[in-house]
Amino acid sequence: MKKLLILLAALLLAVSGCSSKDSGGNAGNKKGKKDVITVWTYPHYQANEETGQKSYEQDLIDLIKEFEAENSDIKVEHEILSWAEGGKKFDVALNSGNPPDIFFSVMEPKFIDTGLAVPLDDYVSNDDLNDLEQFAKDNFTMDGKLWAISQWISIHTWGGNRTLMEEAGADVDKIMKDGWTWQEFYDIANKISKMQNKKGKKIYGFATAGDTETFEHLMRNNGVLSAVSEDGKFQWDGDKAVETLNFMKRLMDEGVMPKETAGIDAQKVIDMFGDIEVGIYGRTGPYQVRFNDNRNAEIDAGKLDAEKIDFVLLPFPHNEGEKEIATGGGGGMWLFKQKNYKGDEHTANAAKVLKHITGTKSSITAATMFIPPARKSGQEMYADMLQLETENGAFIQRTLDYVVPGVRLNPELAQKSAQLKNDGLTPKFQGFIAGELSPEETVEQWTKVAKDILK
Repeated sequence: MKKLLILLAALLLAVSGCSSKDSGGNAGNKKGKKDVITVWTYPHYQANEETGQKSYEQDLIDLIKEFEAENSDIKVEHEILSWAEGGKKFDVALNSGNPPDIFFSVMEPKFIDTGLAVPLDDYVSNDDLNDLEQFAKDNFTMDGKLWAISQWISIHTWGGNRTLMEEAGADVDKIMKDGWTWQEFYDIANKISKMQNKKGKKIYGFATAGDTETFEHLMRNNGVLSAVSEDGKFQWDGDKAVETLNFMKRLMDEGVMPKETAGIDAQKVIDMFGDIEVGIYGRTGPYQVRFNDNRNAEIDAGKLDAEKIDFVLLPFPHNEGEKEIATGGGGGMWLFKQKNYKGDEHTANAAKVLKHITGTKSSITAATMFIPPARKSGQEMYADMLQLETENGAFIQRTLDYVVPGVRLNPELAQKSAQLKNDGLTPKFQGFIAGELSPEETVEQWTKVAKDILK
Protein backbone atom coordinates (compact mmCIF):
# COMPACT_ATOMS: atom_id res chain seq x y z
CA MET A 1 0.00 0.00 0.00
CA LYS A 2 2.83 2.38 0.91
CA LYS A 3 4.55 1.71 -2.45
CA LEU A 4 1.26 2.39 -4.25
CA LEU A 5 0.86 5.78 -2.50
CA ILE A 6 4.42 6.78 -3.42
CA LEU A 7 3.79 5.81 -7.06
CA LEU A 8 0.55 7.83 -7.18
CA ALA A 9 2.33 10.86 -5.66
CA ALA A 10 5.07 10.64 -8.30
CA LEU A 11 2.49 10.46 -11.09
CA LEU A 12 0.67 13.51 -9.73
CA LEU A 13 3.93 15.47 -9.65
CA ALA A 14 4.71 14.49 -13.23
CA VAL A 15 1.24 15.49 -14.47
CA SER A 16 1.47 18.77 -12.58
CA GLY A 17 4.84 19.52 -14.17
CA CYS A 18 3.57 18.78 -17.66
CA SER A 19 0.51 20.96 -17.13
CA SER A 20 2.64 23.90 -16.08
CA LYS A 21 4.91 23.53 -19.10
CA ASP A 22 2.07 23.09 -21.58
CA SER A 23 0.38 26.28 -20.44
CA GLY A 24 3.50 28.27 -21.22
CA GLY A 25 3.72 29.04 -17.58
CA ASN A 26 7.30 30.12 -16.94
CA ALA A 27 6.43 33.75 -17.64
CA GLY A 28 6.48 35.02 -14.12
CA ASN A 29 3.14 33.72 -12.92
CA LYS A 30 4.76 31.95 -9.97
CA LYS A 31 4.18 33.84 -6.77
CA GLY A 32 6.87 36.43 -6.20
CA LYS A 33 8.69 35.77 -9.46
CA LYS A 34 8.85 38.51 -12.08
CA ASP A 35 8.66 37.94 -15.80
CA VAL A 36 11.95 39.20 -17.28
CA ILE A 37 11.70 40.96 -20.66
CA THR A 38 14.92 41.67 -22.59
CA VAL A 39 15.46 44.69 -24.83
CA TRP A 40 18.42 45.17 -27.18
CA THR A 41 18.97 48.50 -28.87
CA TYR A 42 21.68 50.98 -29.86
CA PRO A 43 23.21 54.24 -28.49
CA HIS A 44 21.29 56.66 -30.71
CA TYR A 45 22.73 59.75 -29.00
CA GLN A 46 24.96 60.71 -26.09
CA ALA A 47 24.41 63.07 -23.18
CA ASN A 48 25.29 66.75 -23.55
CA GLU A 49 26.00 68.52 -20.27
CA GLU A 50 25.97 71.97 -21.89
CA THR A 51 22.42 71.65 -23.15
CA GLY A 52 21.17 69.30 -20.43
CA GLN A 53 20.44 66.62 -22.99
CA LYS A 54 20.20 63.12 -21.56
CA SER A 55 21.71 60.13 -23.32
CA TYR A 56 19.43 57.80 -25.25
CA GLU A 57 20.08 55.10 -22.67
CA GLN A 58 18.95 57.36 -19.82
CA ASP A 59 15.77 58.28 -21.72
CA LEU A 60 15.14 54.56 -22.24
CA ILE A 61 15.78 53.81 -18.56
CA ASP A 62 13.24 56.49 -17.60
CA LEU A 63 10.62 54.79 -19.78
CA ILE A 64 11.48 51.39 -18.33
CA LYS A 65 11.23 52.65 -14.75
CA GLU A 66 7.86 54.18 -15.54
CA PHE A 67 6.66 50.87 -16.99
CA GLU A 68 7.97 48.77 -14.09
CA ALA A 69 6.27 51.07 -11.58
CA GLU A 70 2.95 50.30 -13.25
CA ASN A 71 3.68 46.59 -13.81
CA SER A 72 5.21 45.16 -10.65
CA ASP A 73 5.16 41.59 -12.04
CA ILE A 74 7.50 42.48 -14.96
CA LYS A 75 11.22 43.32 -14.95
CA VAL A 76 12.83 44.84 -18.05
CA GLU A 77 16.50 44.23 -18.74
CA HIS A 78 18.06 46.32 -21.51
CA GLU A 79 21.37 46.16 -23.34
CA ILE A 80 22.89 48.90 -25.46
CA LEU A 81 24.73 47.27 -28.36
CA SER A 82 27.67 48.74 -30.25
CA TRP A 83 27.00 49.93 -33.78
CA ALA A 84 29.99 47.92 -35.01
CA GLU A 85 29.14 44.55 -33.48
CA GLY A 86 25.49 44.73 -32.44
CA GLY A 87 24.06 43.41 -35.67
CA LYS A 88 26.33 40.38 -35.63
CA LYS A 89 25.49 39.66 -32.00
CA PHE A 90 21.79 39.74 -32.77
CA ASP A 91 22.17 37.50 -35.83
CA VAL A 92 23.98 34.92 -33.71
CA ALA A 93 21.23 35.04 -31.08
CA LEU A 94 18.48 34.83 -33.69
CA ASN A 95 20.11 31.95 -35.58
CA SER A 96 20.56 30.03 -32.33
CA GLY A 97 16.85 30.47 -31.61
CA ASN A 98 17.35 32.73 -28.59
CA PRO A 99 16.84 36.36 -29.65
CA PRO A 100 15.96 39.06 -27.13
CA ASP A 101 12.25 39.73 -26.67
CA ILE A 102 12.57 43.20 -28.23
CA PHE A 103 15.15 44.41 -30.73
CA PHE A 104 15.65 47.71 -32.56
CA SER A 105 16.15 47.37 -36.31
CA VAL A 106 15.16 48.61 -39.72
CA MET A 107 12.83 46.46 -41.86
CA GLU A 108 14.45 43.05 -42.39
CA PRO A 109 12.38 40.36 -44.17
CA LYS A 110 14.95 37.76 -43.09
CA PHE A 111 13.75 38.17 -39.49
CA ILE A 112 10.26 37.15 -40.56
CA ASP A 113 11.53 34.09 -42.41
CA THR A 114 12.97 32.65 -39.19
CA GLY A 115 9.47 32.23 -37.75
CA LEU A 116 10.63 33.89 -34.51
CA ALA A 117 9.49 37.44 -35.26
CA VAL A 118 6.02 38.04 -33.81
CA PRO A 119 3.55 40.23 -35.74
CA LEU A 120 2.12 43.03 -33.64
CA ASP A 121 -1.41 43.18 -35.05
CA ASP A 122 -2.93 41.40 -32.03
CA TYR A 123 -1.21 43.76 -29.60
CA VAL A 124 -1.76 47.23 -31.06
CA SER A 125 -5.03 49.12 -30.83
CA ASN A 126 -6.77 51.16 -33.49
CA ASP A 127 -5.72 54.24 -31.54
CA ASP A 128 -2.08 53.17 -31.87
CA LEU A 129 -2.45 52.61 -35.60
CA ASN A 130 -4.21 55.92 -36.14
CA ASP A 131 -1.46 57.69 -34.20
CA LEU A 132 1.28 56.35 -36.48
CA GLU A 133 2.16 58.14 -39.71
CA GLN A 134 1.16 56.07 -42.74
CA PHE A 135 4.77 55.63 -43.81
CA ALA A 136 5.65 54.26 -40.38
CA LYS A 137 3.04 51.54 -40.85
CA ASP A 138 3.87 50.87 -44.50
CA ASN A 139 7.58 50.66 -43.76
CA PHE A 140 7.11 47.77 -41.33
CA THR A 141 4.20 45.99 -43.01
CA MET A 142 4.79 42.79 -44.96
CA ASP A 143 2.36 40.03 -45.95
CA GLY A 144 -0.39 42.21 -44.53
CA LYS A 145 1.09 42.19 -41.02
CA LEU A 146 2.78 44.85 -38.89
CA TRP A 147 6.20 43.65 -37.71
CA ALA A 148 7.58 46.57 -35.73
CA ILE A 149 6.57 49.92 -34.27
CA SER A 150 8.59 52.69 -35.81
CA GLN A 151 10.07 55.35 -33.56
CA TRP A 152 10.88 57.93 -36.20
CA ILE A 153 10.87 58.59 -39.92
CA SER A 154 14.25 59.38 -41.39
CA ILE A 155 13.53 61.59 -44.41
CA HIS A 156 16.16 61.97 -47.12
CA THR A 157 16.31 65.49 -48.57
CA TRP A 158 18.62 67.96 -50.22
CA GLY A 159 19.82 71.07 -48.42
CA GLY A 160 20.28 74.59 -49.67
CA ASN A 161 21.66 78.02 -48.87
CA ARG A 162 18.56 80.21 -49.06
CA THR A 163 20.56 83.39 -49.66
CA LEU A 164 22.42 82.00 -52.67
CA MET A 165 19.29 80.41 -54.10
CA GLU A 166 17.33 83.65 -53.86
CA GLU A 167 20.20 85.57 -55.46
CA ALA A 168 19.83 83.09 -58.33
CA GLY A 169 16.14 83.99 -58.61
CA ALA A 170 14.65 81.00 -56.82
CA ASP A 171 11.32 81.17 -55.02
CA VAL A 172 12.56 78.99 -52.17
CA ASP A 173 9.28 78.91 -50.25
CA LYS A 174 7.42 77.72 -53.37
CA ILE A 175 10.01 75.00 -54.01
CA MET A 176 9.67 73.76 -50.43
CA LYS A 177 5.89 73.79 -50.71
CA ASP A 178 5.30 72.55 -54.28
CA GLY A 179 8.53 70.85 -55.37
CA TRP A 180 10.53 71.52 -58.55
CA THR A 181 11.51 69.87 -61.81
CA TRP A 182 14.97 68.89 -62.99
CA GLN A 183 14.97 71.88 -65.33
CA GLU A 184 13.96 74.31 -62.58
CA PHE A 185 16.69 72.92 -60.35
CA TYR A 186 19.23 73.14 -63.17
CA ASP A 187 18.38 76.78 -63.94
CA ILE A 188 18.97 77.80 -60.30
CA ALA A 189 22.05 75.65 -59.74
CA ASN A 190 23.59 76.86 -63.00
CA LYS A 191 23.24 80.50 -61.93
CA ILE A 192 24.78 79.75 -58.54
CA SER A 193 27.72 78.08 -60.27
CA LYS A 194 28.58 81.43 -61.85
CA MET A 195 28.98 83.07 -58.42
CA GLN A 196 32.01 83.48 -56.17
CA ASN A 197 32.17 83.55 -52.39
CA LYS A 198 33.74 86.33 -50.31
CA LYS A 199 37.16 84.72 -50.72
CA GLY A 200 36.83 84.85 -54.49
CA LYS A 201 36.39 81.08 -54.80
CA LYS A 202 33.92 79.49 -57.21
CA ILE A 203 30.60 78.35 -55.77
CA TYR A 204 29.22 75.14 -57.24
CA GLY A 205 25.50 74.97 -57.80
CA PHE A 206 25.30 71.41 -56.56
CA ALA A 207 27.55 68.85 -54.87
CA THR A 208 27.14 65.29 -53.73
CA ALA A 209 29.28 62.36 -52.62
CA GLY A 210 30.69 60.09 -55.31
CA ASP A 211 28.40 57.13 -54.62
CA THR A 212 25.14 56.03 -56.24
CA GLU A 213 22.76 57.60 -53.72
CA THR A 214 21.97 60.82 -55.58
CA PHE A 215 21.54 58.84 -58.79
CA GLU A 216 19.09 56.57 -56.93
CA HIS A 217 17.10 59.59 -55.73
CA LEU A 218 17.00 61.07 -59.23
CA MET A 219 15.93 57.72 -60.69
CA ARG A 220 13.09 57.46 -58.19
CA ASN A 221 12.02 60.90 -59.36
CA ASN A 222 12.24 59.69 -62.95
CA GLY A 223 9.75 56.88 -62.40
CA VAL A 224 12.10 54.03 -61.41
CA LEU A 225 11.81 53.22 -57.70
CA SER A 226 14.63 50.70 -57.36
CA ALA A 227 17.49 49.01 -59.20
CA VAL A 228 15.96 45.58 -58.56
CA SER A 229 12.22 44.91 -58.34
CA GLU A 230 10.57 42.56 -55.86
CA ASP A 231 10.31 39.91 -58.58
CA GLY A 232 14.04 40.13 -59.32
CA LYS A 233 13.96 42.28 -62.47
CA PHE A 234 16.86 44.68 -63.05
CA GLN A 235 15.40 48.15 -63.67
CA TRP A 236 18.43 50.33 -64.38
CA ASP A 237 18.75 48.88 -67.86
CA GLY A 238 16.76 51.26 -70.03
CA ASP A 239 16.35 54.74 -71.42
CA LYS A 240 15.48 56.32 -68.08
CA ALA A 241 18.79 55.24 -66.60
CA VAL A 242 20.65 56.73 -69.58
CA GLU A 243 18.56 59.90 -69.33
CA THR A 244 19.33 60.30 -65.61
CA LEU A 245 23.05 59.71 -66.12
CA ASN A 246 23.05 62.26 -68.94
CA PHE A 247 21.45 64.80 -66.60
CA MET A 248 24.23 64.27 -64.05
CA LYS A 249 26.85 64.39 -66.81
CA ARG A 250 25.50 67.74 -67.95
CA LEU A 251 25.87 69.10 -64.41
CA MET A 252 29.52 68.00 -64.29
CA ASP A 253 30.39 69.01 -67.85
CA GLU A 254 29.05 72.52 -67.35
CA GLY A 255 30.70 73.01 -63.96
CA VAL A 256 27.43 73.08 -62.04
CA MET A 257 28.82 70.28 -59.87
CA PRO A 258 32.49 69.39 -59.36
CA LYS A 259 34.13 67.30 -62.07
CA GLU A 260 36.10 65.56 -59.30
CA THR A 261 32.90 64.25 -57.67
CA ALA A 262 34.29 60.69 -57.86
CA GLY A 263 36.76 61.58 -55.11
CA ILE A 264 34.36 63.50 -52.85
CA ASP A 265 32.85 61.94 -49.73
CA ALA A 266 29.85 63.09 -47.69
CA GLN A 267 31.92 65.02 -45.12
CA LYS A 268 33.73 66.92 -47.86
CA VAL A 269 30.39 67.97 -49.32
CA ILE A 270 29.24 69.31 -45.93
CA ASP A 271 32.55 71.15 -45.49
CA MET A 272 32.19 72.75 -48.93
CA PHE A 273 28.65 73.82 -48.11
CA GLY A 274 29.81 75.37 -44.82
CA ASP A 275 32.61 77.21 -46.60
CA ILE A 276 30.09 78.72 -49.07
CA GLU A 277 31.57 76.71 -51.94
CA VAL A 278 28.27 74.97 -52.71
CA GLY A 279 24.72 76.33 -52.94
CA ILE A 280 22.72 73.08 -52.92
CA TYR A 281 23.82 69.63 -51.81
CA GLY A 282 22.56 66.12 -51.18
CA ARG A 283 21.81 64.17 -49.36
CA THR A 284 20.92 65.48 -45.95
CA GLY A 285 17.86 65.47 -43.72
CA PRO A 286 15.97 67.27 -40.95
CA TYR A 287 18.82 66.69 -38.49
CA GLN A 288 20.91 69.21 -40.44
CA VAL A 289 18.60 72.01 -39.30
CA ARG A 290 19.78 71.48 -35.72
CA PHE A 291 23.43 71.23 -36.78
CA ASN A 292 23.15 74.47 -38.74
CA ASP A 293 21.44 76.25 -35.83
CA ASN A 294 24.27 75.19 -33.54
CA ARG A 295 26.85 76.31 -36.11
CA ASN A 296 25.23 79.75 -36.43
CA ALA A 297 25.13 80.06 -32.63
CA GLU A 298 28.87 79.31 -32.44
CA ILE A 299 29.51 82.00 -35.06
CA ASP A 300 27.43 84.51 -33.05
CA ALA A 301 29.36 83.58 -29.91
CA GLY A 302 32.70 84.11 -31.62
CA LYS A 303 33.65 80.44 -31.27
CA LEU A 304 33.74 79.87 -35.04
CA ASP A 305 35.12 82.18 -37.70
CA ALA A 306 32.77 81.49 -40.59
CA GLU A 307 29.78 82.85 -42.48
CA LYS A 308 26.31 82.10 -41.16
CA ILE A 309 23.97 80.12 -43.42
CA ASP A 310 20.21 80.37 -43.76
CA PHE A 311 19.72 76.63 -44.27
CA VAL A 312 16.66 75.19 -46.01
CA LEU A 313 15.54 71.62 -46.57
CA LEU A 314 14.73 70.93 -50.21
CA PRO A 315 12.79 68.21 -52.03
CA PHE A 316 14.44 66.08 -54.68
CA PRO A 317 13.65 67.54 -58.10
CA HIS A 318 11.55 65.34 -60.39
CA ASN A 319 11.76 64.93 -64.13
CA GLU A 320 9.07 66.68 -66.13
CA GLY A 321 5.93 64.53 -66.19
CA GLU A 322 7.06 62.27 -63.34
CA LYS A 323 5.72 62.14 -59.79
CA GLU A 324 7.74 63.70 -56.98
CA ILE A 325 8.99 60.92 -54.70
CA ALA A 326 10.42 61.41 -51.22
CA THR A 327 12.72 58.75 -49.83
CA GLY A 328 12.83 57.73 -46.22
CA GLY A 329 13.47 55.01 -43.73
CA GLY A 330 13.24 54.43 -40.04
CA GLY A 331 14.03 52.02 -37.29
CA GLY A 332 11.60 50.44 -34.89
CA MET A 333 11.17 47.90 -32.15
CA TRP A 334 10.53 44.26 -33.15
CA LEU A 335 8.93 41.58 -30.99
CA PHE A 336 10.47 38.08 -30.93
CA LYS A 337 9.75 34.73 -29.39
CA GLN A 338 12.37 32.10 -28.68
CA LYS A 339 12.76 28.58 -30.06
CA ASN A 340 12.16 27.35 -26.52
CA TYR A 341 8.84 29.18 -26.32
CA LYS A 342 8.29 31.02 -23.06
CA GLY A 343 4.52 31.11 -23.36
CA ASP A 344 1.72 33.40 -24.47
CA GLU A 345 1.79 35.38 -21.24
CA HIS A 346 5.47 36.18 -21.67
CA THR A 347 4.92 37.28 -25.29
CA ALA A 348 2.00 39.47 -24.24
CA ASN A 349 4.13 41.03 -21.50
CA ALA A 350 6.93 41.70 -23.99
CA ALA A 351 4.39 43.36 -26.30
CA LYS A 352 3.28 45.60 -23.41
CA VAL A 353 6.87 46.67 -22.85
CA LEU A 354 7.37 47.30 -26.57
CA LYS A 355 4.27 49.48 -26.75
CA HIS A 356 5.41 51.55 -23.77
CA ILE A 357 8.95 52.19 -25.01
CA THR A 358 7.59 53.20 -28.43
CA GLY A 359 4.72 55.31 -27.07
CA THR A 360 4.22 59.04 -27.29
CA LYS A 361 6.84 59.88 -24.63
CA SER A 362 9.44 57.83 -26.51
CA SER A 363 9.29 60.48 -29.24
CA ILE A 364 11.91 62.33 -27.20
CA THR A 365 14.37 60.09 -29.06
CA ALA A 366 13.33 61.42 -32.46
CA ALA A 367 13.03 65.00 -31.23
CA THR A 368 16.52 64.89 -29.69
CA MET A 369 17.95 63.76 -33.04
CA PHE A 370 15.75 66.33 -34.83
CA ILE A 371 13.96 63.67 -36.85
CA PRO A 372 10.16 63.56 -37.10
CA PRO A 373 8.62 61.05 -34.66
CA ALA A 374 6.55 58.28 -36.21
CA ARG A 375 3.74 59.10 -33.80
CA LYS A 376 1.59 62.13 -34.57
CA SER A 377 1.07 62.62 -30.83
CA GLY A 378 4.85 62.68 -30.43
CA GLN A 379 5.13 65.40 -33.07
CA GLU A 380 2.62 67.45 -31.11
CA MET A 381 4.36 66.82 -27.77
CA TYR A 382 7.76 67.93 -29.10
CA ALA A 383 6.61 70.47 -31.71
CA ASP A 384 8.84 73.20 -30.26
CA MET A 385 11.98 71.04 -30.28
CA LEU A 386 11.19 70.02 -33.88
CA GLN A 387 10.52 73.63 -34.97
CA LEU A 388 7.37 72.48 -36.75
CA GLU A 389 6.10 76.07 -37.07
CA THR A 390 9.05 77.11 -39.26
CA GLU A 391 9.41 76.74 -43.05
CA ASN A 392 11.65 73.72 -42.54
CA GLY A 393 9.13 72.23 -40.12
CA ALA A 394 6.30 72.70 -42.60
CA PHE A 395 8.43 71.06 -45.29
CA ILE A 396 9.06 68.05 -43.05
CA GLN A 397 5.35 67.61 -42.41
CA ARG A 398 4.53 67.93 -46.11
CA THR A 399 7.15 65.34 -46.99
CA LEU A 400 5.66 62.85 -44.52
CA ASP A 401 2.56 62.73 -46.73
CA TYR A 402 4.32 61.30 -49.76
CA VAL A 403 7.46 59.52 -48.56
CA VAL A 404 7.66 56.02 -50.06
CA PRO A 405 9.27 52.95 -48.44
CA GLY A 406 12.06 51.12 -50.23
CA VAL A 407 11.51 47.93 -52.20
CA ARG A 408 10.98 44.72 -50.20
CA LEU A 409 13.30 41.94 -51.35
CA ASN A 410 13.25 38.40 -50.01
CA PRO A 411 16.49 37.44 -48.20
CA GLU A 412 18.00 35.59 -51.18
CA LEU A 413 17.22 38.40 -53.60
CA ALA A 414 18.41 41.02 -51.08
CA GLN A 415 21.76 39.24 -50.91
CA LYS A 416 22.02 39.19 -54.71
CA SER A 417 21.03 42.85 -54.88
CA ALA A 418 23.77 43.76 -52.38
CA GLN A 419 26.28 41.79 -54.45
CA LEU A 420 25.09 43.56 -57.59
CA LYS A 421 25.58 46.95 -55.97
CA ASN A 422 29.05 46.12 -54.63
CA ASP A 423 30.34 44.30 -57.71
CA GLY A 424 28.63 46.23 -60.47
CA LEU A 425 26.54 49.32 -59.79
CA THR A 426 28.91 51.26 -57.53
CA PRO A 427 32.22 50.62 -59.37
CA LYS A 428 30.69 51.25 -62.80
CA PHE A 429 28.99 54.41 -61.54
CA GLN A 430 32.29 55.66 -60.18
CA GLY A 431 33.79 54.95 -63.58
CA PHE A 432 31.04 57.08 -65.08
CA ILE A 433 31.50 60.10 -62.79
CA ALA A 434 35.27 59.84 -63.31
CA GLY A 435 34.65 60.27 -67.04
CA GLU A 436 35.78 56.75 -67.97
CA LEU A 437 32.37 55.48 -69.10
CA SER A 438 29.60 57.17 -71.07
CA PRO A 439 26.00 56.92 -69.81
CA GLU A 440 25.26 54.28 -72.45
CA GLU A 441 28.36 52.25 -71.56
CA THR A 442 27.54 52.47 -67.87
CA VAL A 443 24.04 51.09 -68.36
CA GLU A 444 25.38 48.38 -70.66
CA GLN A 445 27.93 47.31 -68.02
CA TRP A 446 25.29 47.38 -65.28
CA THR A 447 22.96 45.22 -67.30
CA LYS A 448 25.68 42.68 -68.02
CA VAL A 449 26.62 42.30 -64.34
CA ALA A 450 22.93 42.15 -63.33
CA LYS A 451 22.29 39.36 -65.81
CA ASP A 452 25.12 37.27 -64.31
CA ILE A 453 24.13 37.85 -60.67
CA LEU A 454 20.33 37.88 -60.82
CA LYS A 455 20.06 35.19 -63.51
